Amino acid sequence: MSSGFLALNNNNKVLVSSDTRNLHFLGKAIYNATIKSFDGYGGLRQYTFRIACNVTPVPFITMPTADAYGVSAVRQVTTGIWEIEVIRSGTGDAVPEVYVFCDPRGFSSARDSGYGMLVLANDGTPAFDSRLSPLLVTNGFTVTQASNPLTVSPSGLDAKYCNSDASGQFGPNNDGVPSSYTQTETKPIFFYPTLSQSEREFTFYASEEECDGFDAYGNCVGAKRLYSWNSRYWAFYRGGIKRGSGSVIPSWITCDYGCNWDYRLNSSFIGIGTGGSSGSSGTWPYSNETLNIVPISVIVSDGAIYD
Repeated sequence: MSSGFLALNNNNKVLVSSDTRNLHFLGKAIYNATIKSFDGYGGLRQYTFRIACNVTPVPFITMPTADAYGVSAVRQVTTGIWEIEVIRSGTGDAVPEVYVFCDPRGFSSARDSGYGMLVLANDGTPAFDSRLSPLLVTNGFTVTQASNPLTVSPSGLDAKYCNSDASGQFGPNNDGVPSSYTQTETKPIFFYPTLSQSEREFTFYASEEECDGFDAYGNCVGAKRLYSWNSRYWAFYRGGIKRGSGSVIPSWITCDYGCNWDYRLNSSFIGIGTGGSSGSSGTWPYSNETLNIVPISVIVSDGAIYD
């Protein structure tokens, strides 16, 4: 930088710069709704929170249980109003808190009272304001999801019309490599955007034959009907993180599930086809693939500073 303001720490890392916009604590987002909830398949609680902000907010969340958490969406629902979506695995009613940070342009009005330091960017807008509770980063690391949420494939599910309850066989059971983390914060809060996605599906097939004539050496002589069924059970997962002993563990959260079936009947008489029928129903699966298995940054701060 040829002009402006720059502050470095002892490790020569940038603390404040007029060329970048520092994050400051805006407030806690307000719980809005639980938009999806189920206990099977590893469990899901999907919450939305809202807050007013003039720029894109950056949410940090608490993790009040041992379950996996992640921020799955940040979207503007109307001018200046943002909705933050948080997902959690497991059961129960524990709702995380959402601490929201943004650069100084996001505040609805300037906080002119008191003393402090104000750093302006080249365009004259604030880049840093010590009066607005700047973000204090206490820890940071990366996590990478395991490539497959399931280590054991579902088995024994009914091939006919998706008749089985698959909720006990699709819960994610394969975590990624833990990242070392020792808590120094009174109330740790985590920034983690859930980017990793995975879908797994398993098809079960069955067939039956009916003969109205007689069996001749294993062949049906007369009218014959062949029935066949396929049921495709599936679940869709997104990445999350959970607390371990001295670590943070990348895990998976089931966000959706379903099953699609098809049925066919083929009729014949003395080997000559006489027609048939077919049908299908259920929810089609997503593509059977895994996306965005890349290192994702986790940033930690202390919510107690901002309470």
